Amino acid sequence: MKDFPQTTHEMADLIEGRLDYCKDWGRERLLEWVQWFVNKKRYYAVADEGKLVGVSFVRFVDTEKDCHEHYRDTGGPICYVEVAVCNHPDALKSMYTIMWSNIGKNAEKMAWVRHKYGERVTVVDMDRAKRRLMRN
Repeated sequence: MKDFPQTTHEMADLIEGRLDYCKDWGRERLLEWVQWFVNKKRYYAVADEGKLVGVSFVRFVDTEKDCHEHYRDTGGPICYVEVAVCNHPDALKSMYTIMWSNIGKNAEKMAWVRHKYGERVTVVDMDRAKRRLMRN
């Protein structure tokens, strides 16, 4: 088994068992996947009193179809939020606030999958995404 940084393990701990598409991966595959986002600097994390309470992974792609392909990051104009997991009531809003200072400048659109609607990808322009995701 490969050796991964503690932060990668913490992110995997938070994600493990929460996403249908990676429930059967096994620990090493999950760690490798998390590490890919860390290596590419495509993650946002929030801690509360030193404990990780939220993590988001993003990829920049060219088309909606690219959203369904793991490890595809073309640097394109669509920011696809692959993961947004948290266990603290304020973590998600905090992550999106942090993301906005980076993503808002570089992406034209934002996308995410609606798992409860048959894995449908939702793609919206950045202003609309901000209104939808930054409520409250």
